[in-house]
Amino acid sequence: MKKKILFLDLDGTLLTDNKEITPENMAAIQKATALGHAIVVCTGRPLISTARQVEKLGLTTPGCYAITSNGALIYNAHTRETIFYQGVHQDCIREAFEEAYKFHLHAQTYNQAGALCEYDTEEMKYYSTSTLLPYEVVSDVTKHLDGDPIKLLFIDLKDRSHLEAFRQHMEPWAKKNHLDIFFSCDEYLEFLPEGVNKGSGVRFISEYLNIPYEHTLAAGDAENDISMLKAVKLPCVMKNSRPDMYSYGAYITKRDNNHSGIAEIIEKFML
Repeated sequence: MKKKILFLDLDGTLLTDNKEITPENMAAIQKATALGHAIVVCTGRPLISTARQVEKLGLTTPGCYAITSNGALIYNAHTRETIFYQGVHQDCIREAFEEAYKFHLHAQTYNQAGALCEYDTEEMKYYSTSTLLPYEVVSDVTKHLDGDPIKLLFIDLKDRSHLEAFRQHMEPWAKKNHLDIFFSCDEYLEFLPEGVNKGSGVRFISEYLNIPYEHTLAAGDAENDISMLKAVKLPCVMKNSRPDMYSYGAYITKRDNNHSGIAEIIEKFML
């Protein structure tokens, strides 16, 4: 049997809406890894949050990896070592935050301890609770960084159109500063270094593990998964995705993220 590799988004894909892993998904992952297949978590979440999830999944044996922060940081889950990192240049942050405030958006970034923000908002509390990530409220995030941060994140929990307007406003600025902008879900708009995304992470890991393109699969549900879906041989899109995501999938699951759609993919294509 030839070894395959499955790249899995977390929120809206592997995890339920309650941020849990179904027993069926867990069992299918364990069967796949027991057969020698590789499972790589591929998420927009930062490392601290992702590391907790891979430990919960038991994906910490040799050959287990995680692509975090939409490709900005890649992690060997067995050795607990970072094998790739590229951050947003610190000089960009102040201007981006000030522009976001004009649109009445929550703005945050990250250091090694967790998330950093300048206002203790409803959005920050929601994000911290849903990702199990600690955060700190400071007067100026740029003074509390320990290097170039993994990304910038802007949140509106009630109206995606506010984020869309901000995105349109910031696109010329982002291009000038070599940044890419995309949605990771309807509420989250992310800024990452140009060319860094889940797709670049998929290619890095596939080459790192010497797994050919023909044996690659991915599953996702949101805009930040498009680059990942395009980078594999068999892209799978979750039933619960926005309808405009369906065109990126060679396979659309019959079950959604709340009903073990990942187990469906593993059973159909890997077991």
